[in-house]
Amino acid sequence: MKKKIVSAALSTALVLSVSASVMASSPMESVTVGASGHSAGVAASRSLDAEHLNLEAREVVKYYSLTSYEESEKEAFVLNQGEELTVFVYNSGFPITYTVYDADGQALGTYNTHTPYGRIFTAQKNGPLYVQFKAGANSSFVKKMNFSAKFSIS
Repeated sequence: MKKKIVSAALSTALVLSVSASVMASSPMESVTVGASGHSAGVAASRSLDAEHLNLEAREVVKYYSLTSYEESEKEAFVLNQGEELTVFVYNSGFPITYTVYDADGQALGTYNTHTPYGRIFTAQKNGPLYVQFKAGANSSFVKKMNFSAKFSIS
């Protein structure tokens, strides 16, 4: 799955003439391709004129590695009122939860990542929604808990 996403990102970068330096500047992010065939990632949207993009959804995949009880930085996703943020976590059984915060910093809820589906959050006003991951106790011999999350804005 990871190879397909990276491959799609590189192919799209070549088609859209996005320079390799822009793509390589963020090694922990992977740009994906939306149904419209355009690049749907952050790097491409910075590089191309906004009026030329007709995106159905903007997507980004981020990779995380946490130790027991460690928290990630809060990821900010700026939305307009009514836009939706979908969070889908690919987890291999690690005790990971995530909390979603609204633009005012109020927690909307904390969710377990052991679900076979994503969750959708609708912006009540213009501004960012924040997502923060937290690792629980890892009783196995694995020191790092690696997982990825796909974020989509539509």
